[in-house]
Amino acid sequence: MDKLVIRPVWRAEYPQVVELIRRVMLEVNIRDYEEAYLLDYVKRYGPAQLAAFADSPDCHFYVGLWEGKLAACGAVAPSEGRPGALEIRSVYVRPDLEGKGIGREMMAVLEADPAFQRAARVVVSASLTAHTFYQKLGYTYENGVKREEDHDHYWMEKFPGKGAGAEPPSPLDAAGKR
Repeated sequence: MDKLVIRPVWRAEYPQVVELIRRVMLEVNIRDYEEAYLLDYVKRYGPAQLAAFADSPDCHFYVGLWEGKLAACGAVAPSEGRPGALEIRSVYVRPDLEGKGIGREMMAVLEADPAFQRAARVVVSASLTAHTFYQKLGYTYENGVKREEDHDHYWMEKFPGKGAGAEPPSPLDAAGKR
């Protein structure tokens, strides 16, 4: 993939990254979501919100450049909703470049990140549009149960195996406890 370079994001690129996310939401995710839902999301997500996330401690945010132009983004950071887990976030690929392997390359970079390699468990809030993509990369539905959360995503997980306690948790018992 000579045309693709993946590197850490630069602050000056935050507005472009936000526009990329907006574009993907309104051109790709529109297949699975209502337009009003997506418009509300992109209205609330601007450069300041991206900066708050990308500049947070332990967040490793990357961009992919295809022939020198922004083509993709993705991050790995501590999970806010899943204590002790690392989370894959903000993985987006420019719609006109889908099918070129850019998403897979971005995920390869995220999974090679030292934080990912040390993690016992990594989660991703996979959109209705992208959950099969993550499945192809070895992510499974959290606790082995395919459950659509809030009618808009699936929690999926992977166990890199290098962190302490890297064994997958035992399945939930009938009471919903491990």
